[in-house]
Amino acid sequence: MEKFFKPRSVALVGASSKKGKIGYEIFKNVIKSKVKAYPVNPNRKKIFGKKCYKSLDEIKDRIDLAVIAVEADKCIEELEKCGKKGIENIVIISGGFKEIGKIEAEKKIVELGRKYKMRIIGPNCIGVFNSENGFNTFFQRNMDLPKKGNVAIMTQSGTFGIALLEKCATEGIGVTKFVSYGNKADVNEIDLLKYFKNDKKTDIIAIYAEEIGKDFFEIKNEKIVVVLKSGRSELGQKAAFLHTGAMASNYKIFEGACKQRNIIFADDFEEFFGVLKILAMRGLPSGGKVAIVTNGAGPGVMACDFAGEARNIEIAEIVDLTGSATARDFIEAVEKRREDIIILTFVFQDSPLAESLKELYYGLKNSGKYFIAICMGGRFVEEQKKKLLKLKIPVFEEPRIAINSIDKIVGYSLRK
Repeated sequence: MEKFFKPRSVALVGASSKKGKIGYEIFKNVIKSKVKAYPVNPNRKKIFGKKCYKSLDEIKDRIDLAVIAVEADKCIEELEKCGKKGIENIVIISGGFKEIGKIEAEKKIVELGRKYKMRIIGPNCIGVFNSENGFNTFFQRNMDLPKKGNVAIMTQSGTFGIALLEKCATEGIGVTKFVSYGNKADVNEIDLLKYFKNDKKTDIIAIYAEEIGKDFFEIKNEKIVVVLKSGRSELGQKAAFLHTGAMASNYKIFEGACKQRNIIFADDFEEFFGVLKILAMRGLPSGGKVAIVTNGAGPGVMACDFAGEARNIEIAEIVDLTGSATARDFIEAVEKRREDIIILTFVFQDSPLAESLKELYYGLKNSGKYFIAICMGGRFVEEQKKKLLKLKIPVFEEPRIAINSIDKIVGYSLRK
C-alpha cells in the first residue's frame, strides 16, 4: 500500500497537454511532487516538457504506480499492460463500470488484479493524497490542500473528499493521507483500515462510506475511527448504487455495529467535520462535565437546549458575564472552572471584549483548558475565528453542531 502514497515513479495513462482535460490536471499535480513521471498518450511527443510515450510498453524504467484516466472501454487493455509490465499499484480514475450497470467490466478489473498480483484503487475515484510529500492524483484545480497532521481520510465519494480536504485546509486541521476509493473493486475500507491502523503518523481515521462490509467490524484497532455513512433511506440507497454501485445495507444495524465497536458515528457532514475538528485540535476530554462561559446569553441558551437532549455530556455551570465583559473577565472565569470541557460563546462585537482581544488570546493560549468556542457574525468575527483556530481552539457557528459533536466524542471516551 505504501507505493500508492510514496511512489518513486508514476505513469499516467491518458495524460493530456490540453488545459481543462482530466489527464492534464492529474499530470500537472503529479509532477508538482517531484516524482519521476511518465506521460502516456499516443498522440503527443511531449507534455509539460517531458517525453510522452505511445504506450506503457515503451517505458523501459520500473514503474511504482500507474494512474489510468482513459475511457472505461480502454481501461481493461491498459490494465493488462500494467500487469505484463510488472506494475503492482494502480489507480483507476475512470468511471463507467458497475455504477452504470457494467458489472462484468468491473469483474474483469478484479480478475486482472488477481492474475498479475496488482492492488487497484477505484475505478470511479480521484485517487490519493499524501501531505508529507504533496503527492496526489487529483484532476481538480484551485483546491486548498491541508498541511501535515494526524487525520487519515478514506472516502467513496470524491466530492465529499474534496469538501473535507478543503475544510481541513481552511480551519488548520492537518491530514496524513487521503484515499478516494470509489467503486472499491479491489482496495476497500478493510484494506485501508488495516493500513492506517499501523500508520504511526495517523491517530484519527475518518471514513465516508456508502457501503461497508461486515468484516470491517472484525478488525482490531486502537485508533479513533469516525464514520459518516449515506444510504439510510430507500431513495438514498438507490442514489448510492448509481454513484458507486454500493449495495443496500440496514442503516440501523450498521449504526448499532458502530456503537458496539466504539466507532464514532456521525449523523451528517457538519457533525462529521465537527467531531474531526475537535479531536484533531483538542484530543479526548477527561470527562463529560461542561461549563459554558459567555458574554451573550442567546448561544449559551441554545447550547443548553441541545445539551439537554445529549446522552453523554452534562452542563454543570453557565457563567453569563453579560455584554460588559472584558477579556480579563473571561480569563478569570475560565481559570475558576474545574469542569472537563469549557464552551466559550463569544459576542466579539461587544465593545468591552473587542477592545481587549489581545489579552483574551494571550490568556487562552496559556490556559491549558479544554476549550470549544461558539461565535456568530460577519467579517470581524471571521477574523477572530481564524485567531482562535491558530490557538487550536475548535470554533463553531451553530451550537447544535458543537454540542452534538462533543457529545459523540465524550461517548467514545467513556466507552474506551
